[in-house]
Amino acid sequence: MSDLKLPNLIIGGVHKAGTTSVYTYLSQHPEICASLRKEIGFFMPLRYGKSIPPLDEYASYFSQCASDKKYRLEASPSYMYGVEKIGSVLKKELKNLKLIIILRDPVDRLNSFFESEHSNGFLPVNESFNEFILKSFDYSKLQNPERTKENELYIRGFDEGLYVKYLPYWIDAFGDDLKIIFYEELKNDSVSFMKDVCDWLEIDFSFYKPEDFIVENKTLKYKNRKLHGILYKFYMNIEWFWRKNIFFKRMLRTFYRKLNASSDKRSLSEQDRKHVESLYAQSNLQLKEVLLKAGYKFLPNWLNKP
Repeated sequence: MSDLKLPNLIIGGVHKAGTTSVYTYLSQHPEICASLRKEIGFFMPLRYGKSIPPLDEYASYFSQCASDKKYRLEASPSYMYGVEKIGSVLKKELKNLKLIIILRDPVDRLNSFFESEHSNGFLPVNESFNEFILKSFDYSKLQNPERTKENELYIRGFDEGLYVKYLPYWIDAFGDDLKIIFYEELKNDSVSFMKDVCDWLEIDFSFYKPEDFIVENKTLKYKNRKLHGILYKFYMNIEWFWRKNIFFKRMLRTFYRKLNASSDKRSLSEQDRKHVESLYAQSNLQLKEVLLKAGYKFLPNWLNKP
């Protein structure tokens, strides 16, 4: 097992918090080799009491990595939600592992999650954000709800923003090998954000140019939702190709957005925002206490609201 090329750097959370962008930026660094597919999810079966395949299958995603690379990287944002079921195995099987978790205002994360899944054709075309909130919040109150194809997104939606349910385990288990960072910092100043990450990883930030930090996986509305759903599945089927040809991918993406992206912007209403903020208020308060105790002094505005 010691000869297998396994990752020693994982972006383990959370969805719709810039994980694709950070994964892409890091994958371009000469000291880092990224997995052929971003979101492998190899250890996710453990969350549901199932076994994982042999580790050599996991290693196949890093077969292209030269031995002189400092880090082998993958990003599976769902890992955070598996807590000790996944974390204990990560610590056992992946030596010298460093873990990154990116948090985002749970209200914005939930809205982006809804818009993304809606645009990709995974939610009913006429379902509103408010309807989605109500269904998802109801599922969050259930203990171990039975998961089906029809309700999976509702189970995940609201619950995935209750960060305090999951984060304390990772802080305790990984200590200094865990870096918690915030999407808002990435959005406001991507250069400083990435310098901080590079300093933590002890890799040379001067490799980058400011224009390297293009937003990836931006949530948009599309004129033809069916077409977008088809192209999304096509993209995922050959994701390895796009990862290896990032500049070609960006060029085609620009053309596609001009063709199919809608100029209509469906902003979150103030009423909906206040409603969802109230639902997350207690969780955010507890999360703030956890982060302050762990030594995180500079917190985003959504954690400093009264």
